[in-house]
Amino acid sequence: MAGEFGKFIDEKRRGRGPDGGDILLKDIAKAMGATPTYLSDIVKGRRNPPEMSMLLKISDVLHLSLEEQAKMFDLAGRDRNEAAPDLPEYIMDENLPHVRAALRKANDKGLGDDLWKPVYDAIGKKE
Repeated sequence: MAGEFGKFIDEKRRGRGPDGGDILLKDIAKAMGATPTYLSDIVKGRRNPPEMSMLLKISDVLHLSLEEQAKMFDLAGRDRNEAAPDLPEYIMDENLPHVRAALRKANDKGLGDDLWKPVYDAIGKKE
């Protein structure tokens, strides 16, 4: 059975071709510099989602919105049992020690989304 990442990719390629048809796996694979078999294995959940550079190529080919791209990153991280691949560089930035400290404290205290939603909402208002 396909992982959530594979289901997402399969869903998003449907109807997004230039003529309104499906984007073929072979075309996505070509843009990634991979074989269609490799991508098919990912879509079917037989392989982990690819690394960040390939995810960005998939996003380009599928014409994903920023929201869709963020969801793809989250699903790739979940399927790999890792943080979403767009986050580690930010989290580990040596100039942002409070990011890691805040995440650890929130984790130690078992705090959930009720803590982070107001932060997210406040940041969203500044955009």
